[in-house]
Amino acid sequence: MQQRPRDAKSLRSFLLSPLLNNRGMAMLIAIFAMVLAVVIATEISYETQIEYARSAQSVNRLKAYYAAKAGVELSLYRILLYKKAMAQFGDQLKDNRAMLDPIWNFPFAWPPTALGLVSDSMKEDVDKITKESTLDAQYAVSIESEGSKIDINALGSPSKPLADSVRAQLLQIFQNEVEGNKAFKKKYENYKFTELLDNIQDWVSENPQSVGGHGDKSSIYKQPDGVHNYKLPPSAPFKTLDELHMVQGMEDEFFDLLKDRVTVYGTLGVNVNYAPENVLRSLDPQIKDEILRWIVSRRTDPKLGGPFKDENDFYNYLNSKGMRTDNMQKAKIPLYFDAEYNFRIKSTGKFSNVVRTINAVTYDITGLTDRVVKVLNDADQAANPPATPPPPPGPKTPAPPPTSPPASSQKKIPMGRPTVVLWQEN
Repeated sequence: MQQRPRDAKSLRSFLLSPLLNNRGMAMLIAIFAMVLAVVIATEISYETQIEYARSAQSVNRLKAYYAAKAGVELSLYRILLYKKAMAQFGDQLKDNRAMLDPIWNFPFAWPPTALGLVSDSMKEDVDKITKESTLDAQYAVSIESEGSKIDINALGSPSKPLADSVRAQLLQIFQNEVEGNKAFKKKYENYKFTELLDNIQDWVSENPQSVGGHGDKSSIYKQPDGVHNYKLPPSAPFKTLDELHMVQGMEDEFFDLLKDRVTVYGTLGVNVNYAPENVLRSLDPQIKDEILRWIVSRRTDPKLGGPFKDENDFYNYLNSKGMRTDNMQKAKIPLYFDAEYNFRIKSTGKFSNVVRTINAVTYDITGLTDRVVKVLNDADQAANPPATPPPPPGPKTPAPPPTSPPASSQKKIPMGRPTVVLWQEN
């Protein structure tokens, strides 16, 4: 055993002896280099795994996105086919036009599912197509009627009867919620929803004065700082439903109540044959659960009569069920019973653990032109009836022989991609 040095010089030599040994130094350097190499290798491996996972996730997101986009493109093609079929065969089908609705309203998914009702040979064909397809992602897509909702921008219409009818529908939505939702009633039973409707109407109305008679409608808003030539409210139609959040007095519960019932892509009326149940309830306070079931059953069941043909058919049906329709007819709510014009597409793509969603809305500008003109003319005639009754009819004259309509009056066959006015990706 080595003895401990007795003087300072011997102690210094004793402590430095391992460092002065070349073999000991080499071993220390080797150990340090090995540790450093392990640390670097571990870090590189970790970064590589992170980068690989990030790249793989990007690829998955891309595949899920294009799967969702494929669902949208297919839906746009289905909408085009529907409009073409309606233009070519709608007049021939007359009261049976609803048989064309499955072209657009039937939900679709890829790979195809729910094949229980098809023949075995068709199942084999579908399986073969699925196996040959290069699309290894999945998507599910649905198409809904957008024009059958309440057109909230009609509140700013220069036609007072039209604006008043929309306002009455919106007020009925809040009243129905107060009556049917105990929690909502407890919180908002004494809330003045008419003031909220005033603010919504002020937002879209061109008049600088409040419709509620409260003076300058911009006085209740804090104007944006540093923004020139813009103030609140903008006195312009809503561009999106999210803009409703900016209306004075609009709470989240009110927005949630309206968002599925109103639209900014409306058709100046309610399509009774496609309107969701919560919109049908807004037509009249008498439309409760039982009458609502009757309406839905009638329009979806050909044995009960199928879709309603016109206003008279709709009102007569309600009268036959014991409901008085006088107030509904006086309210002059524009109702129509045509084919649907505007659609909302919801497509969800999925690959691995990634989900992407695309929402798109189509707007039929060409098809809606005649309808908008008719609605505004009818509203003006209701607001300004003729001062004198029309003269009595004279002697009947023989009707001219029927002639084929000129080419310009025939319905044009839609061509090309439907007009997309909203595209949201999530």
